[in-house]
Amino acid sequence: MKGSQSKKKLIIVIVSVLVLAAAAWLLTGRGGKGPGRYTMTQIDRGDLEAVVSSTGTLSAVTTVQVGTQVSGRIAKIYTDFNKTVKKGDLIAMLDTSSLLMAVSESESSYEKARAQLKQNKQDLERIQYLFKESIKTKNDLEQAQVNYDLALATMKSAQSNLERTRINLGYASIYAPIDGIVISRSIDVGQTVAASFSSPTLFLIANDLKKMQILANVDESDIGQIKEGQEVRFTVQAQPDRTFSGSVSQIRLEPTTVNNVVNYTVVISVSNEEGLLLPGMTATIDFIVGQAKNVLRVANAALRIKPTEDMLAEAKKQFAARMGSRPGTAPGGTPGQPQAGVEHSPAGNAFSGFSRSGNGNGNRPKDVGLIWFLDDSGNLKVARVRTGITDGQQTEIKSDDLKEGMEVIKGIHLTAEEQAAGGPPRMRIL
Repeated sequence: MKGSQSKKKLIIVIVSVLVLAAAAWLLTGRGGKGPGRYTMTQIDRGDLEAVVSSTGTLSAVTTVQVGTQVSGRIAKIYTDFNKTVKKGDLIAMLDTSSLLMAVSESESSYEKARAQLKQNKQDLERIQYLFKESIKTKNDLEQAQVNYDLALATMKSAQSNLERTRINLGYASIYAPIDGIVISRSIDVGQTVAASFSSPTLFLIANDLKKMQILANVDESDIGQIKEGQEVRFTVQAQPDRTFSGSVSQIRLEPTTVNNVVNYTVVISVSNEEGLLLPGMTATIDFIVGQAKNVLRVANAALRIKPTEDMLAEAKKQFAARMGSRPGTAPGGTPGQPQAGVEHSPAGNAFSGFSRSGNGNGNRPKDVGLIWFLDDSGNLKVARVRTGITDGQQTEIKSDDLKEGMEVIKGIHLTAEEQAAGGPPRMRIL
């Protein structure tokens, strides 16, 4: 008995709550056509910026990889990470033992070749004299000439080899090619580097970290809005509370395709006087493609309203009344031929017609939108507006019927019947 009474009490409480909720729904107008049926937002005035977002990587404007042209063991290192170097500074030295031996051998070969050349020259001169005296034959003279030419070529080869070994000895001393900061060192003393196939990278020197650049990838759908000299804002994770600025210095024409998406590389020049930006940081970038100062703004949701039956009926009524009051309109609200010289501006409340078929935009121009609002008497009204730039949250609007501070509709609370029918009918501007 006690369990059954508890269940009855619980059922009574649930029914009471449901009744109160239904009463509240009706009192607030959410079940009808009153003000409570709509979610409102306010038109305000302020600044707007349209941006194209991207990401990129920070790097020095000029970065030089310092390598070696000869193989050998690292004997000494005269610089380190983050050290400032000047052009011509000695930054590393290879072990020169084998290089000095190669120079010595080349010098010996050169001296030997030069001595051989001297001997062959003397033989040639002697045979030339004897040939004139008819003591030596022409074949002897030709052979002496050939021996001299071969000795001359051998000496030139030995001389070239000597110069090459001396140059290689000079390569054992590695100098900074530019003024800058060492941002990478990939060697240690005692390490052996091999330059047989390609020059190994020993140091990475950035010219000037006070001037940096960002290499950003921009989608092909947005690249048309990017121009050289365009202002750019960006942030980095290391400085979450700071916003940095830069400008577009180059748009590279070579495309890259990643996951079937075509991107273009945009180079952004950045000032880094404070030294807060480091090479390799990831930058989150906003390209500023449009700005508007002190304009009327409305939430984007207010421009995406799909009208209900009662809203559509009210719009048709306003359209019929407006057409009946226009110059050049036949009596009874039937459009006639417009009077010559009369302009019909699409701005403000002027709109040409409504249809329940088609999509939300239909043939409406991209810069035209509809704003729904309630007048002072609570009657539903619609205004056609010219739209400007948007920042993704708010959009610039121009209209003679809408003012700063006005409340407009940004959402509709659907009845159960409307929800069952799939929401409000769609509207198309003809």
